[in-house]
Amino acid sequence: MAEPRQLVRRPSTGVRLARTVTGAVFVASLAVVVLVWIAVSRPFDPHQRPPVPAVIDAATTRAAEELPAYPGTVVALTYHAVSDDDHAGSTLTRRLFGQHMAALAAAGYHTVRLSDVEKLISHQPVRLPARALLLTFDDGTLTDWTTVDPVLKKYHFNAVAFLTTSKIVSAGTPSYYLSTRQLRGLRANGRWEFGSHSYALHSQTTVPGDLAPPMSNRILVHGHEESMSAWRSRVAADLAKSQGFFRQVFGRPASAFSYPFGDTGSTGNTPAIATAMPGVLGDAGFGAAFVGENVPTEHVNAISAQSARWTLERIGVRATTSVADLLEMIRDAVPVAPPTRLAGLPWLGDLATCHHGPAALAVSSDTYGTCLLSGVNTSQWVDYTLVTTVRGISRHASAVIAVRDGAGAGHRGRLEIVLGEGSLVVREQIGDASRVVLARTRLAPGGAVRGIRILLRRDTADVRVGSTRHLKVVFDRRLHEGGVKFAVAADGGRHTLVYGSPHLITGTT
Repeated sequence: MAEPRQLVRRPSTGVRLARTVTGAVFVASLAVVVLVWIAVSRPFDPHQRPPVPAVIDAATTRAAEELPAYPGTVVALTYHAVSDDDHAGSTLTRRLFGQHMAALAAAGYHTVRLSDVEKLISHQPVRLPARALLLTFDDGTLTDWTTVDPVLKKYHFNAVAFLTTSKIVSAGTPSYYLSTRQLRGLRANGRWEFGSHSYALHSQTTVPGDLAPPMSNRILVHGHEESMSAWRSRVAADLAKSQGFFRQVFGRPASAFSYPFGDTGSTGNTPAIATAMPGVLGDAGFGAAFVGENVPTEHVNAISAQSARWTLERIGVRATTSVADLLEMIRDAVPVAPPTRLAGLPWLGDLATCHHGPAALAVSSDTYGTCLLSGVNTSQWVDYTLVTTVRGISRHASAVIAVRDGAGAGHRGRLEIVLGEGSLVVREQIGDASRVVLARTRLAPGGAVRGIRILLRRDTADVRVGSTRHLKVVFDRRLHEGGVKFAVAADGGRHTLVYGSPHLITGTT
């Protein structure tokens, strides 16, 4: 007898729909997992981004074209990252960076190589463009590859990347910094050179009572300040690691170094570090070193044959540096040749009123008042002769002429010649130290007008008043260059001195 048939109930429509949705979700999830796995497995190698449109207006173009030029000098700029997503104080937006490069191109700047700078400071023959530019990028961030390089290509510029070599990653590794593959790609296109920014000294560390850069300070080790010998060994070991990286990746060591935080040791906790630093760098195979924007005097000079190879200066560029700011900083850094006639220059009064015309400069004050030059880079005013006459000297008003004044040259000092009614004094001042009298002599009574001639050669000055009286002095070598100031030292009311036909003679005469 046949068994009775069992009825199979079909799932309801809702159940079938639920199963279908569940299956679809599973398949979709599996697809997502596969895609993520593929993405993670694929080497990290972002593409270069095309430059964003960067337009500068006609006024900016004119300002760029009017920038001064001085033969035999190189303007060096310091950049870091370039990104629209990174809001660090040293990171420029893509548009602002493009505008900077457009302005530099409009100014007629052409980039040079590290080898050109090294020849310049070594007094070797080198051909530089009329407006020579060294573009540098500290740290070695990924944007050197993704963002900066396409802009350099657009303007036919070259650049130097100073690498914190411990941050450089293997090819395909996600990172804020460059990979070895990208470094080789940048080198291969011919636009890039590379220097060291240390191996791992670009981070603040503990020093006695503070946090500070570890390269330029003696740090705490197990609660005690390290010795100078330990400092030297620690820094030398870091530099050796950095040079080892360059040998491995590029086949040769780096020739140039950029100080982490721009600190040479001059502001650190041990003055001896600044003195020892050049030897440590030289022993590591470097031939030159660059400071950043934090030069001690906040004054930056274009690099010249007279620049110190271990403290080559650069203009620091920040996120807030507008194109106008950049052009102004370049203008201040480029030397101005010593002019022949001085009276017609843009003199500004410091506790004094300055009246100037083509043939005379009048200085009026009821105290110690000075007429000085503003915005004039005098870093190439070295050996010159200043000639002028002075009218108005009395027992209540003496003339004070400053030469080799560092206000426009990057140092804090000057040589002063004080011409009184019956005396001549030569004195020097360095920084905030008291003035030091180098020589003095009495003068015979003179007429209403006295003539004075000040001849400067290296660290000597020959001062002549009239045709007979003169003083010859040797002064501090730190007063190696600088401009001039004219002052009146007055008491007992307001007095005016008139400096007649002040002019400079350059050369050997």
